[in-house]
Order: sequence, then structure tokens, then C-alpha cells
Amino acid sequence: AKTLVLTVEQARHDVGLPSRYRATVRLGGRIALWEGFLPNWVGWMRQSAPDVSIRSEIGFEEDLMRRLVEGTLDIGVMYTPSHAPGLIVEHLFDETLVMVSTDPNTRWPGDDYIYVEWGPGFYAKHQEAYPDLARPPQVVNIGWLGVQLILANGGSCFLPIRMARSLIHSGQLHQVASAPEFPHPAYMVFPREADSEVLQQAVEGLRELAQKEQAQG
Repeated sequence: AKTLVLTVEQARHDVGLPSRYRATVRLGGRIALWEGFLPNWVGWMRQSAPDVSIRSEIGFEEDLMRRLVEGTLDIGVMYTPSHAPGLIVEHLFDETLVMVSTDPNTRWPGDDYIYVEWGPGFYAKHQEAYPDLARPPQVVNIGWLGVQLILANGGSCFLPIRMARSLIHSGQLHQVASAPEFPHPAYMVFPREADSEVLQQAVEGLRELAQKEQAQG
């Protein structure tokens, strides 16, 4: 069954592939990582390997891991990967989750707080930091949605500083200085038997950009 899936998937990608492209790299990532980091990688690949086409996708960990196991995705970039035979899980860099608010004088916790589901690690740290906090009035499953809601209606939520930086600089959001900051590691997952030169180049590009991201903080 797996062979059939791979055959169909490869055929789907080969359709309409111009002859000037020698290969296709299929990368999927969490939507928050498409804020700056992964678009920079796409630009890096287009400069470094212009004869390689790129298929970019957004997904959650469960779907990304399933497709990596099936072989229908080459690289997954995510926050909470699982381990599977034949796949390498490699740490890329650490996000820093900070609380941001539309009100510079916000008093937290408030009725406009939005809890973003950043995964079990964040949940545990959040519970430890705020053991007496009642269930938040709003919960979202991705940071992007949290941003849209607080920009539209006002409020606060935890976001990666990398994702929030431009909104803070523009004055649309304000970092809540009294709130704790939480580390949130990002990983890439790819096949252990990655003997493809193109795939190795793609992985090296992610490592290089991750070092720059970590240095920026």
C-alpha cells in the first residue's frame, strides 16, 4: 500500500514538471514557522538550487508526521514531532513565546486573554506559571488565529517574539513586560536514508538559517 501511495504521489508531482527542474523538494511546516523563517528558506533554495522546484505546505504535526512516514513529504518543520523508524528529528532553534497585548497598560489576566495551543510543553509551563487561572474565555489552535482575533477585537495572547516583532515595532501590539517568557523549540524531521543531494542541500539550508535565527533571539 505504501508503494502505491508513493507511486501515485510521485506521479502527481511529476505532472507538468518542466524539464529544466531536475527535482522537487516537498516541505511542510506549522503556520507560525511560515512567518519569516520558512519563506527565507524558500528564497535560499531558489538562490542556491534554481533548478529544483519546491512544493510548500502548511500542516499540523500529526499530518506532517504521517506524510513523512508515508514518504509523501521530504521535510517537516514543527514544534512537537513524534519519533518514527527511519526518520531523523533534529533541533533547529528555540522560539521565545512572549505575551503581547493590544493595550500597553493591560492588567492580566483579563477577560480578553486568548490561550493559544502551542503544545503540551507550553501547556505544562503555562499551568505552572498560572496555577490559579480559570479556563480562558477564548482558545485557538494556532498563533495566527490568535493574532487576527486580538487585532480585530483587542486582547492578549502568547506568540513567538519572531512572529510578533514587526507588530510590536508598528505599535499594533505591545509586549507585556510582567509576563514570563517560555522557550519553544522548533525541529525538522526528514528521512534517515536521505542520500539525495537535493534533500541534503535543503536540510543544510535549514540548519544555516536556523543558526541565524537563534543568534537573533
